Amino acid sequence: MSSAPSLLRVQNATFIRGGRRILKGIHWEVTRGQHWCVLGPNGCGKTSLINLITGYEPATDGLIQIGSDTFGGSDWREVRRRVGLVTNTLTTYLEPGEPILHVVASGRDAKLNLWQPPSATLKKQAMGLIQAAGCGYLKNSLWGTLSQGEKQKILICRALMAQFDVLILDEPCAGLDPVAREQFLSWMEEISTWPEAPSLVMVTHHVEEILPCITHVLLLRDGAVLAQGKKEKTLTSAALGAVYGAPVRLSRRKGRYALQVLA
Repeated sequence: MSSAPSLLRVQNATFIRGGRRILKGIHWEVTRGQHWCVLGPNGCGKTSLINLITGYEPATDGLIQIGSDTFGGSDWREVRRRVGLVTNTLTTYLEPGEPILHVVASGRDAKLNLWQPPSATLKKQAMGLIQAAGCGYLKNSLWGTLSQGEKQKILICRALMAQFDVLILDEPCAGLDPVAREQFLSWMEEISTWPEAPSLVMVTHHVEEILPCITHVLLLRDGAVLAQGKKEKTLTSAALGAVYGAPVRLSRRKGRYALQVLA
């Protein structure tokens, strides 16, 4: 375990649903200054792990901690305000006619579809984030008119309004074309350099989306941890071959990764 302050700790987390053991004794810790990638194939338990951390599913066994608060011993609605989650499921809850400034400002109190306009102070802060994302041209737009890439950026802005300790990005590039994906990833790399940046946790099954700023990797397969640790030691062709159940070759160029499936 690191000597740095723990932001998030998962100890022996097990999750059983309908008689199926989805997560099998997960141990994982995120400390301040680390940026993680949770990597694994579809169905390996990535989303279930995130649901346990954010309190949307209770662990069958084990311990979930955010800072000094433990799930079951604290009001998780309050604790959840320290861990942001950006997921495509949010897009289904936002009204198409919601102004973009309102969408971003609503992140401060983790609310959706505000009944009253946000204060001038919140609007100013929201506008600052929108401009930092390169989306100033959207300031008068409505949610329903945005492209998928624009929606992802606005959701990140919304999350940053809350000033989380940890920001979880669940498949953030899903549905983006190659150009939009690279633009989005470039912005995430920039966010990681901000003085008050949260620890990022990117959940994906594509090594191509692992940014240079990512310091650590958690590899999942069949609901269990296959490997975890510093990126340079954990990301290997052998480890990824075991994760995906096929021989692969991992390559790296200019800090970015590519994966080739071998015949």
